[in-house]
Amino acid sequence: MRFAGSGRFVFVAQWVLAVLLPIIFFIGRGWVGAEVGWLGLVGIVYGIFTILILLVPPLLTLFDPEARKKRSTRLGYDVATILLWLTILVGALTVPDSGDSGHLDSALTTWTGIPYETSEAIFYATAVVLGIAYLVAFVLAVVGIVRGRRVAS
Repeated sequence: MRFAGSGRFVFVAQWVLAVLLPIIFFIGRGWVGAEVGWLGLVGIVYGIFTILILLVPPLLTLFDPEARKKRSTRLGYDVATILLWLTILVGALTVPDSGDSGHLDSALTTWTGIPYETSEAIFYATAVVLGIAYLVAFVLAVVGIVRGRRVAS
């Protein structure tokens, strides 16, 4: 696995975005037109858990001696991590939310007028891609540790 120019950006941004993206997902989507309901309240608890989960792959990259020395991440990890970030943003724009009075519009529903169910379907598809991207980033961070230690030996 080679290092790319994007690796330096990802090496730094992964720490910042691990904190900012859950905030955008749970609360910040209201800033772009979505109605925030119970998910915003629940996000206070799940947001902390989500931040901790998103910090695991960046912590693993610190155990890759080659990556730490170059202050960069490997290309495969970059692709998986950027895909993870993009799916979190798409998820924030399409996530279904509800309040005491029923369904609330997502940002995508507000912008385009598409039905709630369509936005919900897009969110669920995005959630699957998000889960796969996270697993791939996690695995590639571990692979980077193994390869980095082989080179260092």
